[in-house]
Amino acid sequence: WTIGWDETSMKHSRAFTDTGRLSCRARCGLVWTFLVRWAMTLLTVGAVYIGLPLTTYWPLSDAVWGKSITWVGRACFLAGCGPWLLATLESLLQAPRRGCQGFIQVFFVFLVASPFGFATFFLFNFMLQLTSCFKLSTGRVGAWEVTKR
Repeated sequence: WTIGWDETSMKHSRAFTDTGRLSCRARCGLVWTFLVRWAMTLLTVGAVYIGLPLTTYWPLSDAVWGKSITWVGRACFLAGCGPWLLATLESLLQAPRRGCQGFIQVFFVFLVASPFGFATFFLFNFMLQLTSCFKLSTGRVGAWEVTKR
């Protein structure tokens, strides 16, 4: 599905901003859905896979990075831990109604919503996007097959 998503994005990206019957809101939605995801992917690569190794070599401290960067780095980390905590708490609150399966789900929500789970999921999606862009740029895209739902 990633190849189809990227192929459609590249084929119709100019039409998202052309004049036509779509409202400005609809155009912004199309641009956000189809094009901004590539920019967000690059920003995440920079933050996770470049920023993290840099802060392991040069620790995130006021003496090394300055107060502003240190404060923003810590605030972003805490902001990322918020959804992890809330998702885990929500699954924990729902677990008694679901029985044994609910408590297994708590474990997987805790694992997948964690920073490690996020990095793993992001890496998987990033590799899908790289594969898709490679196949599209080399012309190795096969025919579309409609599948039943």
